[in-house]
Amino acid sequence: MATSKVKPVAPRARNAAASRSCILEHAVAEFATQGVAGARTAAIAEAAGVNKALLYYYFKDKEGLYSASLQEVFSGLAGDVLPLLESPLSPGEKILRLARVHFEYLIHHPNYPRLIQQELARAGNTGEPSRDFRAISTAHFIPLQRAGLKTVEDGVASGEFRKVEGVGALSAIFGMNVFYFTSAPIMRLVRGVDPFSAECIGGHIATSLDFIGASLFSDRMHGIKLAKKIAAAGSALPRGLRGPAPATTQPRVAGVKARRSVSAGVQGKEGRRVSDEC
Repeated sequence: MATSKVKPVAPRARNAAASRSCILEHAVAEFATQGVAGARTAAIAEAAGVNKALLYYYFKDKEGLYSASLQEVFSGLAGDVLPLLESPLSPGEKILRLARVHFEYLIHHPNYPRLIQQELARAGNTGEPSRDFRAISTAHFIPLQRAGLKTVEDGVASGEFRKVEGVGALSAIFGMNVFYFTSAPIMRLVRGVDPFSAECIGGHIATSLDFIGASLFSDRMHGIKLAKKIAAAGSALPRGLRGPAPATTQPRVAGVKARRSVSAGVQGKEGRRVSDEC
């Protein structure tokens, strides 16, 4: 029986995809640090090792490049989270894994919160969200919110969760992760620790999941036990839902360096003891 052969990707097509990806990678960093108005396409082209003509060939203009950069950053989280929330796992396991996936995504994509804050600031200045932010919300945020709310509601209905209000529960879960990043400079200054060390990252994962397990679940001990298991797992996502490993070659932003796996700080059957420094 004849088998069909997969047509190899032409070198020119591979190079084009690589060039576009490289431009986006550096554009995200430039927009995150300089803002839309302050970002320079010449600086992006130079960092990506291409000329401006090629940049405009792929993205037409600066606004087009910014729109593509937002899509690049925000689509990744939805790509990880939606399959998880739509899987047959229990609501409790989904929510605990959601908290860890969200935090690890922010670790690997430190420009995500910066771009969010910039878009919120733009909305505050103009009185309404930008066209780009509306598109991002429709494509990614609204589906994520609906899937998350359904998961919480399913947990309440099954008795696994206490009777809680879904929006508030999700806001508290995401808020713990976001505050970790906004408070990182204070943590470094006041406590003298590196909040992005493997030990501190692992400590946050273990503590935040333990808090969720103890406060959200009807059976508190079951929630704590499940939280410890998921915090100590080698991956935030179960087998079958894992994509490729996050890239570690993105530009350094806000002092975040490529480090060991973020799960390295919490290992072993009972979970590794968190460093006293964190």
